[in-house]
Amino acid sequence: MNEKKVTATFHPQAWDGNYAVDVKPEGNVKFDVTSDIERMGRVEAMSLADNSDESDMLAKSDSAPEWIRTWPSPFWVEVQGSVQAYLQ
Repeated sequence: MNEKKVTATFHPQAWDGNYAVDVKPEGNVKFDVTSDIERMGRVEAMSLADNSDESDMLAKSDSAPEWIRTWPSPFWVEVQGSVQAYLQ
């Protein structure tokens, strides 16, 4: 059986002067956040926007690889499209 899942994509960055620039990831950038999204509830989950404080919190998910959970530099998380596909 093929279950639907919500996948987040982590975009690691580093500071270059005053600018956050994309850098090469240290591992897999995609991780399953289905349980995190289900705990939020439909209304809160559907309001998630990519590259927001709320979506960036998913980088601390237990399901995220350790290198993502401990990333020291700037980053952003992409999840909006996956959430909408999952909940519709």
